[in-house]
Amino acid sequence: MAERSLRDWLHHLERLHPKDIDLGLTRISAVGRVLGLIPYTIPVIMVAGTNGKGSVVYASDVMLRALGRRTGRYTSPHLMEYNERIVIDGEAVSDSAILSAFQAIDAARGEITLTYFEFATLAALWLFREQAVEVAILEVGLGGRLDACNIVDADVAVITAIDLDHQHWLGDTLDAIAPEKAAIAREGRPVVLAEPDYPDSLFRTLRATGAMALHAGDSWSWHEDAGQLDVRLAGNRGHLKVPVPRGLRPGNVAAAVQALACVVPDHIDGGTVARALHDLTVPGRRELRRVLERELVLDVAHNPAAMTALVNWLQAHPIPGRTFAALGLMSDKDLDAMAAQLALAVDGAWALAIPGIDRAQSPERIWEALDRVGIAAPQAEFTVETVWAQLMERSDAGDRIVICGSFHTVAGIMALLAGHP
Repeated sequence: MAERSLRDWLHHLERLHPKDIDLGLTRISAVGRVLGLIPYTIPVIMVAGTNGKGSVVYASDVMLRALGRRTGRYTSPHLMEYNERIVIDGEAVSDSAILSAFQAIDAARGEITLTYFEFATLAALWLFREQAVEVAILEVGLGGRLDACNIVDADVAVITAIDLDHQHWLGDTLDAIAPEKAAIAREGRPVVLAEPDYPDSLFRTLRATGAMALHAGDSWSWHEDAGQLDVRLAGNRGHLKVPVPRGLRPGNVAAAVQALACVVPDHIDGGTVARALHDLTVPGRRELRRVLERELVLDVAHNPAAMTALVNWLQAHPIPGRTFAALGLMSDKDLDAMAAQLALAVDGAWALAIPGIDRAQSPERIWEALDRVGIAAPQAEFTVETVWAQLMERSDAGDRIVICGSFHTVAGIMALLAGHP
């Protein structure tokens, strides 16, 4: 085992457990106790929701580090390198650190099999402890109640917008999904609710848990004007004025500010926090680049709500030229709804294949959905290289190209541009 490279380990983990997704806390909790990770002694901010989780995690991380806290950031999935999932004090951990964690977990699990994500979660928690992190910021992978992150208790929970996604595992109504997200909250501890409206089932779950709900628009509030946020903090702690980083929704940034106030009991230096947010960019969240005099937008809009937000942004930021897009998705997404949304903002679109991923939607079906809404470009091949070449050939200087959908889709173009397809 010790001689395995990180790549070898990841291939091993993909085959270790019979299911890619196997929700439940029994197996991972047992291993976590052997590792001494339960109860967890590091303060935890845990973020659940359908969209916007990564934005809250990144914003919380950069603000806490600016205030001198040593942070651990855990997100998923990664875009380019697995190491992106586990970041300590702003730096992705090394291969050797991850290998040490994997070896410790493997020794502790005995005959228990763990999923790829469960291994990653335990590795993050183990490394945060080993490297003396002061605050751990965890992004829930799927749902909340049975997600691997929920083996530890959140000192501060954050719940972002809730929408339909992963219905096969979480339920096919918002009333069913909301309690799954709310289950990361703990008795007597704050849970920051980023949105003004949630299903009643979420509030019933929080009341039953005994969590301290801090509801946007009620316990705390925010107002945006020209890219500047004025956040009124709960508990009469005054206001913080901060910028909205490019590509992030104001409400998610505001929720991160309120979560920060729950973690930092003393005075928060507003200027320090504002400067930290001003410089924040989150990869793949409306990330803007210039390529051959074209504007390139990279956005992991991988469900209908996220696609609607992307389309709204595109419409709010028009360009003189045309807009073209490429879309790749997982098969459990509402493809027709997303294609219909995309059609509102682009002049043509291509389907992208996601090779090597069993859950990926076939590019032929994506193309058919794009064709039904009148934006499909003629294409016989769906590879990243071919689609990118066609986008360059079809577009001109001053046009906009949007790469959207799955993390794998955005990562494929990023790798191509970096010269590592």
